[in-house]
Amino acid sequence: MMSGRKLMAVMLCGVLTGGALAADAAEPAPPDCDFRLECQLGAHAFSVRFDSASGECTEDDMRAFVETPAGGRSELPLEPDWYGSISNLADGESICRRSGAVVPNSEVSAFAVDARRALVFFTKDDRPGYEHVGVALIDAATGKVLDVKQSLGASKDDSVAILKTPRGFKLRLIREYLKVVRCDCSAAFADDWLSVEVVNGRIRARWMK
Repeated sequence: MMSGRKLMAVMLCGVLTGGALAADAAEPAPPDCDFRLECQLGAHAFSVRFDSASGECTEDDMRAFVETPAGGRSELPLEPDWYGSISNLADGESICRRSGAVVPNSEVSAFAVDARRALVFFTKDDRPGYEHVGVALIDAATGKVLDVKQSLGASKDDSVAILKTPRGFKLRLIREYLKVVRCDCSAAFADDWLSVEVVNGRIRARWMK
């Protein structure tokens, strides 16, 4: 017959084991790398999908596609990598939202160029270095990819603000590495304003004076 002390020990062990199992069961699953941007430009709806073949972000195997309600599908000519969206933090009027986002502001940095064309900005991983920013020019009516810049440059800030200009947009990216700064830190990287415009149907990026 089991003594009272042994019985209490068994009961306590069961409680602790059950608690550990419950904690394991409650642990959230790792986030899915895939995401979709749902966009509306006037009467034109389209989406931009970023899909990982493996489902693992660190495999750097994401590809991107533009899709339309009519069934059109175009692949962005990007190298497989780990891509992300950029929240809209500034004064541009976003035309896209991240589908399924639970944060209050799901608007991303995707903006109208005119009544038919849109610029969609994104990030590209470059670990162990800073993330790069890229941009795609998309025909919202057909879903056709008109132009892509896989990397405009790197940002030393986790948050990237893309601001409106009279002819397009601007953002701060790293322009120069300062060799005289003797530290492995952000102070060794000088950033500057880069303008992004659409000229003759193509994306034009240049440093602002």
